[in-house]
Amino acid sequence: MHLSDQGIAVAAVRYQGEQPVLVACEFVTASPAERPRALAKVLDGEALNGMRVSTVLNHGEFDLQMIEAPEVAEDELQAAVRWRIKDRLEFDINEAVLDVFTIPGQQERGRRPMVYVVAARQERVKQYIDELEGAGADLCCVDIPELAQRNLAVRLPEDARGVAMLSLGPDSGLLTLTREGTIYLARELDVGYRMLESSAAAAGSGDGLQLEAGSSPDQQRALDTIVLEVQRSLDYFESHFGLPPISHLALAPTPAPLPDLLEYLGSNLGVSIKPLELGELLEAEPLPDRSLQAETLLAIGAALRGPGI
Repeated sequence: MHLSDQGIAVAAVRYQGEQPVLVACEFVTASPAERPRALAKVLDGEALNGMRVSTVLNHGEFDLQMIEAPEVAEDELQAAVRWRIKDRLEFDINEAVLDVFTIPGQQERGRRPMVYVVAARQERVKQYIDELEGAGADLCCVDIPELAQRNLAVRLPEDARGVAMLSLGPDSGLLTLTREGTIYLARELDVGYRMLESSAAAAGSGDGLQLEAGSSPDQQRALDTIVLEVQRSLDYFESHFGLPPISHLALAPTPAPLPDLLEYLGSNLGVSIKPLELGELLEAEPLPDRSLQAETLLAIGAALRGPGI
C-alpha cells in the first residue's frame, strides 16, 4: 500500500508456493482529509481481509545515504552508523529511526565497504503506523521506494546477472541496480515523465514522447539527464563491485505512453532496453492496464515483500 496526497494505491498479493498472484490492484483518489475514511473502506474489502500490510514512505520523508561501513561487529553496526551520520541529517539524530542494508562484493576491490543508511523522522513513521493501524491494518513494515522497486526487479530473469530498473514519476525518477535480489545502487533523478510528454500528450491526446519532429529543448535536457545518470550508475557498478557489467535496463510503465523513450535510450546506452511487463513478474487476472500499473507500482513492489525477499 502506498499513501500519497493524491490518494491510496493498493495492491494485494497472495502466494501459490513461490508464485505471487495479484488478487487486487486499485488506486483510490482521496485528499489527506478524506484518506482515513477511504483507507478504512479499502481495508474492509474482501481481497485484503486477513492480509498483512506493508506501506512505502514517499521521497522527501526519509534520507538515504551511502557511507563507509564502520569497522565494528554486526551487532554494533546500527549504533556506529547512528553516530557517524548524526551531523549529516537535517533533523536531530535522537528523532530518527534508522535502518542499514549492506552491499556485498566490495572487499574484493580493495576498497572500504559501503553501506546504505535509511533515516526517517520517528514522528513521520509513527503517523503512518497510527493512520494504518487506526484504520484496521495489520501493518508489518514501513518500506522505502528503492526497496519496493527492488522487489519488482528481483523477479525479472535478467536479475540473475544484474538489471537496472528505471521508473519515472510526475516530476522525478528512480533508478535501481540489482543482482540476485541485492540492491547495489539506487539513485533519484530530477526528471519525471511530465518533462518528456509532448504538448499533445499534456493536452490529453495520449501521444506521449514523439521525437520524429525533434525534441523541445526541455525534453532534450531531460533525455540527456536520464542517459547521463544511467550511464554513470552503470559505470560505478562495474568499477566498484567486481562484477560483470549490467547489460539490461527495464523501464517501468508511466501513466501516459512514452513510445520514443525506449528507442532513444537504446540508441544512447550500451544496454538492452525493455518495458517492464508486470505479467512476467506475477500472475494477475485481469492484468491491470499500464496506467494503473504506473499508479500502483510502489504498492505492488511493497506487496511483493514475500518469500525469499
